[in-house]
Amino acid sequence: MTKANFAIVGSWDWDGSDTKKGINICRVNEKTGNLSAFRNYLPEVKCASTPEPGKDGMVYFADERKELKGRKTGGGGYVLAARLDEKGRMEIVSEEQSMAVTPSCCCLDASGKYLVAVHHTSTRDSATKLKKNSKGKVIQEIIYDDAAVVLFEIGEDGRIGKAVDFHCHKPENGRPSLLHSVYRLPGSSLLIVCDKGLDKVYSYAVSRGRLVLKDTLSVPEGSDPRYAAFNPGKNLFYVDNEQRSKLYTISVQKKTGKMKLLAETELMDQPLIGMASDVVITPDGKYVYTVLRMADMISVCSLDAKGIPHLVQCIPAGGSNARGMAISKDGVFLYVCNTESDVITVFRIQKDGRLKKSRDIPLSRPANIRFL
Repeated sequence: MTKANFAIVGSWDWDGSDTKKGINICRVNEKTGNLSAFRNYLPEVKCASTPEPGKDGMVYFADERKELKGRKTGGGGYVLAARLDEKGRMEIVSEEQSMAVTPSCCCLDASGKYLVAVHHTSTRDSATKLKKNSKGKVIQEIIYDDAAVVLFEIGEDGRIGKAVDFHCHKPENGRPSLLHSVYRLPGSSLLIVCDKGLDKVYSYAVSRGRLVLKDTLSVPEGSDPRYAAFNPGKNLFYVDNEQRSKLYTISVQKKTGKMKLLAETELMDQPLIGMASDVVITPDGKYVYTVLRMADMISVCSLDAKGIPHLVQCIPAGGSNARGMAISKDGVFLYVCNTESDVITVFRIQKDGRLKKSRDIPLSRPANIRFL
């Protein structure tokens, strides 16, 4: 791709609205922070997580659905690969079944040779079956869709190849696993996965075309860990939670994948229902921002010398159902996707990390954003 500055915005339709959705390509005005959407692709795709950039203009994203095309029930969603040219035109180069239902996120491993997709499944969809136990007693067995981490090969041309491995997280004590996000740990071969259903965070490695579970960290019950952001200067990352207005600081050993919960930071200065959606960190590692979609607020935290967050500001997110966020490549602007308001709200990041609203950018059902 050229040096032109583009943003890719994924949209998500969970309510059956008839607004234009799918993938929007936007030009970025670096001076003003404005975005100009000029191309829309795949309006039928539910792009609920931030697209993953690859080499040579490639991007990868998941179509978060429960049914394969042409089926009434079951089969799952898809992972897609697309290439953007120097004019921001997007060409779909491959589409593969994700192998399980509601693929919520995908990312490349450190080598770029593999794509990892995780699946959210559902707390509502289950099958109740009958069987006899070892003593002949008739009992119920409740079965959930597999919460799968699936590994795909990536070809030299960037296309998604066949699935070569998977790992499923089984229900525990009647609670299904809900894998919500997956990230590549910078400067490492590790991958971090957040599991809302079981209140766990996993570290994985990819070795010789196989997934290796390195460590499992349990967080306080009822948290629903959702997204993560990585400290650029320390072996730390920050996890927000859908059911607790807390930000967890977690240390990780890059060689072993061993994790430890170091701190919990309150994200709200008043008692409201939060439900965190996304979390991002400034390029200099000084400030971390979390968006809380039920309260439609943004929490601003400064990071101390040890990398522990401290709340310094709560500010309205600018719309309804605030979800995905991104910081401009120069670290000047913060962008918030207010999905139900059909608007991206732009904030200027002040010298002390606090936010000042700059502008609103109309766009249908924005759910996530990535600068390319």
